[in-house]
Amino acid sequence: MNHYQQKINYEGSSELAFDAIAKEMSKWWTKMSGQFLSIGDKAKTDFGMESYWVFEAVTLDSPHLIELKCCEANHIHSDGSVDMKEEWLNSVLKFEISNDGKISEVLFTHIGLHPELKCYDVCKAGWDHYFLKSLKDFLSGGKAVPGSY
Repeated sequence: MNHYQQKINYEGSSELAFDAIAKEMSKWWTKMSGQFLSIGDKAKTDFGMESYWVFEAVTLDSPHLIELKCCEANHIHSDGSVDMKEEWLNSVLKFEISNDGKISEVLFTHIGLHPELKCYDVCKAGWDHYFLKSLKDFLSGGKAVPGSY
């Protein structure tokens, strides 16, 4: 199955990306109710609408790997469709971080987000914005654009 996957590169340490994902998602994705400091920590997204997701930290291997499992999903699409409400449930946000001494890479895989899902196109467009642009800009010292897609 083809899960959503993208990678970004930036000049800086692996710890910078690890902290941006575990502690600072509100600065590049959307407002989060908490941080991922320990296995089992949970945080809820807040896009200012009815839709939300709750993630639980299942892997925190600093500074190399973060895995966040979606343990609650409530995706309400603007067309009122409930078909995609729980499509993210049990999916995993996997961030693999590496560094060659100067350049760091973040390989992001949303395990469970694949083209067969009804939400795929809108979710792909969202991740293309938040991961490829907003997180990359944040890690590069630029202006991240959280919660505005």
